[in-house]
Amino acid sequence: MRLWDNAQALKRLYRWLYLCVALCLMAAITLWGMHSSHFPVRHIKVTRTLQHIDAADIQRISKQYLYGNIFTVNVNAAQQELAGLPWVAQVQVKRVWPDTIALDIKERVALARWHDGQLVDQEGELFHARTSEDLPVFDGPVKNSRAMTVQLLLFNNMLHSVDLSVARLHLNARSAWEIVLNNGILIRLGREHQEKRLARFIAVWPQVLEDQAANIEYVDMRYPDGFALRKKQTVDVRSDAVTATAD
Repeated sequence: MRLWDNAQALKRLYRWLYLCVALCLMAAITLWGMHSSHFPVRHIKVTRTLQHIDAADIQRISKQYLYGNIFTVNVNAAQQELAGLPWVAQVQVKRVWPDTIALDIKERVALARWHDGQLVDQEGELFHARTSEDLPVFDGPVKNSRAMTVQLLLFNNMLHSVDLSVARLHLNARSAWEIVLNNGILIRLGREHQEKRLARFIAVWPQVLEDQAANIEYVDMRYPDGFALRKKQTVDVRSDAVTATAD
């Protein structure tokens, strides 16, 4: 039997031919749209208010990757380039039909300064950038930057009740913690029970220490039954409950 005498076979053939024609038309339209001047990018929209990122950097990257036809602009390259800017924590570059590219940029929040001049963000990540903000200083091993970030937030939350804050946080090679307060007093917390020891300092601060704060060099809280302090005149004063050896 010849093909043109088989109605079912002809219907199947026509369907395949229609499908091929439709696919070819779609491909042609797509190629035309991608290379057409009728779909230019007219707007670059930054979706968040930015405090630290230089507008000139965004303009430079946009000009390099995001001008031209909305179908062919290189959003992936632009996103990668923006992610490399110091203050960028997260970024997403999206096409918004018919003529807009949206830049959703989340900035880092500087929490502290590392002792070598780098900044530390809220995730404990170090990055190179400049800021005029008055930030506490971290001094410790780089591998402990995240742990120091967590401790800073915890210590400051505790100290807020007595209107104090951390100006410098130190973690030495033996994992012992020290705090320099915003009034200049050093608090030694040791290698364990840091929160408990700081809570004890906060408890005695208003009753015992606050009135003589200007003359205190450091307070050592590493004792189970009390504390020791040194005045700036280099005279040692011990609380009457201290009997154990500090760690």
